[in-house]
Amino acid sequence: MNSLKSLVAQKEGQGEISSGSSFMSAVIFLLMASFFWLLVSMGFALLGAGKIMIPSLLGSWGWLTFGRIELASFLVFSYGWGMNGGLAFSLYLVGSSGGSPFREKGYFLSSAIFWNLSLFIGMMAVLTGDIPSLSWAGWPDFVLFLLLLNYLFMVYGLVREGLGLGLFLRKISGCYLLVALLWFPWAIGSLFAFFHWDVIRGVSFASMEWWFNEGFLHLWLAPVGLAMLYDYVERVRAEFRPSRLSWGGLVAFFFFSNFACASHLVGGPFPLWMVGLGIASRILALVGATAITIDLRQQLKEALKVHSTPIVSRYYLIALYCFIIAVLGDGLLSFPLVSRFTHFSFVEIAFLVLFLYGFYSFALLAMAHGLFTSFFQKPWISETLLKVTFWANIYGMTFLFVFLCLGGLVQSFEFQDVQLPIAQVIESVLPYLRGAGMSATLILFSQLTYCFLLLLMAVMPVEEGEQKGG
Repeated sequence: MNSLKSLVAQKEGQGEISSGSSFMSAVIFLLMASFFWLLVSMGFALLGAGKIMIPSLLGSWGWLTFGRIELASFLVFSYGWGMNGGLAFSLYLVGSSGGSPFREKGYFLSSAIFWNLSLFIGMMAVLTGDIPSLSWAGWPDFVLFLLLLNYLFMVYGLVREGLGLGLFLRKISGCYLLVALLWFPWAIGSLFAFFHWDVIRGVSFASMEWWFNEGFLHLWLAPVGLAMLYDYVERVRAEFRPSRLSWGGLVAFFFFSNFACASHLVGGPFPLWMVGLGIASRILALVGATAITIDLRQQLKEALKVHSTPIVSRYYLIALYCFIIAVLGDGLLSFPLVSRFTHFSFVEIAFLVLFLYGFYSFALLAMAHGLFTSFFQKPWISETLLKVTFWANIYGMTFLFVFLCLGGLVQSFEFQDVQLPIAQVIESVLPYLRGAGMSATLILFSQLTYCFLLLLMAVMPVEEGEQKGG
């Protein structure tokens, strides 16, 4: 049985190398860039945690104020780590599905370089104070335009190639990916137009901002992450066929997620029907998410029986569990009886962290792990250190989620006492924030160790004995 598993894994790796030889350099560049931005983001987050414990830390440096570094950390994590990794997976999925080489590799790579250059320009603009009143799209308007332009250049060739191959109809992973690829330019283009030309302002713009925020989470990151999970199943299980549950979950989850943003507008100056539509849509989206989870859990269990890389399998499985917990938590928080206590508290941030650091990041790490191994054709330097990074990531994410939840609950209940000074509420929450900061440090240690192992694998030659043994 072990020899059969080894043979399956070996054939998978050989197939990835041979089919991806014309485009894997662009894939690896984007993955390397995504890990770079992940470290930058975690560095900013660690500095922000230090400022919570020591407010005077680097107090004389105006461009490193808490508000600027927190927004910069969030943006480079979402667009640098999240979107770079997602675009790398998109190119890999489309390129490895065709019989002929991907013809627009150079075109895609040049656009990817300018995409990351735009991210750097945007980060420096945010640190110097050019910050609009937005969160997920908190770039200056000229940076939004640069990101949109480079994204269109990258994705046009991918979508055209995928349609020519019939990828988006043959594979369920391709369908999930298509949802993300087509949603982002429409959303960011609309936001740029309304923001740049002052078409709408005030309350209307706030509702559109939440539509973009929710869409980026559930209509870009979620479908890309789920596509990674389904692609893993499709590659390991040659006889895999998508079930009605997977198709129904796709339609239900992403259709209702498009309207679920209004659930965040509770308590604001919005019509009751709009908030009610958002709450109902979020609850109905849970039906689709549950269907996806049931189907994927069964498929992953079957795939784990024939795959011989435990760390990859565990990352994918934990990513799936984090997905359903985060979505169920968001649905619970949308109920009016719950939201009146938890709205604007750290509880909401806790489930967001679980979605980003648990579901999406774990799926991306698993996907990148396999691609790095196939591209460099070398074993990792130390399996023990890989296990250390895995468990450090698990414990760091878990403690971060728990501390934010506990601090958010304390914060929520103390907010109910109108006579309690806000300073006392902040003091009550500070110990939990310090615990969250220490948990983020553990995640940063995990990522630094993983990047160090990746660097060693890239630059160090493999000994002849290891090649024969592999």
